[in-house]
Amino acid sequence: MNQELRDRGYVACKGLLDPSLARVLWTTLLLNQWRGEAFRDNHVPTAASVAGSATTDALLLDLRPRIEEISGCHLVPTYSYARLYFRGDGLIRHRDRQACEISVSIHLGRVGGDGSLCFGADDRVDMDEGDGAVYLGCATDHWRAPFAGYTMGQVFLHYVDRDGPYAQQAFDGRPERFPTSLVTDLTGPAHTAPARP
Repeated sequence: MNQELRDRGYVACKGLLDPSLARVLWTTLLLNQWRGEAFRDNHVPTAASVAGSATTDALLLDLRPRIEEISGCHLVPTYSYARLYFRGDGLIRHRDRQACEISVSIHLGRVGGDGSLCFGADDRVDMDEGDGAVYLGCATDHWRAPFAGYTMGQVFLHYVDRDGPYAQQAFDGRPERFPTSLVTDLTGPAHTAPARP
């Protein structure tokens, strides 16, 4: 495992996504909310969330090799999630479940406010479009202060170490959501066409 990740519990990653791709994902999240395709969760009940969409799951698979480089671990994807925060939405200090052993938060865009993710009283990662943080989700406390802007989008990608104690959490219990043609090589997605249904 990457020494900084092990010692601090997180690694800041400027430019993890190209800003133009972040903007497309931000617009997609706004459309999800506008079209009624988002839901409310119990973590931030006033925010709009999207879980395991084809778009965010594609990002989960395609960014895996990069997250492996950053984390220093052989990773298996578990799940993806996106959230649209509104004014006043915050995220309480918490740790995630086992399926979030290696987690990634990527800032997609915002109107006003700031996109910081907090890891300590004076320890936070400030993010602009495409910036992210790779962190030990189930071992490191993290939170967001109440958002002071109008709206903000984040996408979360979660993985487990293929050789670690939570390997059984692979695909978060829903392997049928990932065609074998895309996940046969667990060191990098196999870019072959999925079988027709």
